[in-house]
Amino acid sequence: MKTIKKHSFEHSHCIDQIESNENSINETTRKIKKQVTFADHKGLSLTKVKIFSEFNDQIDIPVSVQEMLNAAITQATEEDQLVLDFPQPSSDYLHFRQCLENNYVCLEHCVLKEKLLAGTIKVKNLSFEKSVNMRVTFDTWKSHTDIGCEYIKDTYPSSYSDTFSFEISIPENLRLHEHIEFAISYEVAGFKYWDSNEGKNYRILWSSMKKRHEDSYHKESLGFGIHFDRYGSPTCSHGIFPDWPSYAGYENIGPYY
Repeated sequence: MKTIKKHSFEHSHCIDQIESNENSINETTRKIKKQVTFADHKGLSLTKVKIFSEFNDQIDIPVSVQEMLNAAITQATEEDQLVLDFPQPSSDYLHFRQCLENNYVCLEHCVLKEKLLAGTIKVKNLSFEKSVNMRVTFDTWKSHTDIGCEYIKDTYPSSYSDTFSFEISIPENLRLHEHIEFAISYEVAGFKYWDSNEGKNYRILWSSMKKRHEDSYHKESLGFGIHFDRYGSPTCSHGIFPDWPSYAGYENIGPYY
């Protein structure tokens, strides 16, 4: 006669015992509460104070750090520097050629090199004998100086125009409230022609003064979001100029060619 063991009952009993142990552990964990203990409850100080006194010996700063600090100070003091208050004339080639054709003389290029103002001038070749001069002021026209320009041979000579160059030293004691202005004269065949940047003269300002001028342009407005950019050209935030005639008004007039 075979004996049959009841393993299923014993296995079920083990599972019940494990679940009972887990429940008791979870119950114990829930009963534990978090506690906060301050340092003064244990006789310790809540704050820690450190007092620093002046060093008798000079701090040894690395040379590389000293050079970096000196460069930063120099850059801050030289932040306000002279800048051109006009775009390079030759950058707009069509306008430059039109100026040369109409006025016979036009500034071509101008740069500031430290305390030196240099550039080139184009003149229409009206006669072999000619002279080009710059009239410049360093004190906003309280006084002025006429400086002669030198003829230079072009890389690709042209019978239409000639090129002259100039180089002017800028005074060391130029005041911050003053600015430099200049215009160009061209004498040929008994006549004198001028390039004065359309009556405004070519100006060199301190960078701080130029920034104030640029900021004032942004504040000017004609309504409808219309204002002038830094070069005097009208722009509009809405893209509409109410006083300008529309293209629709010309549709039925006839061909425009």
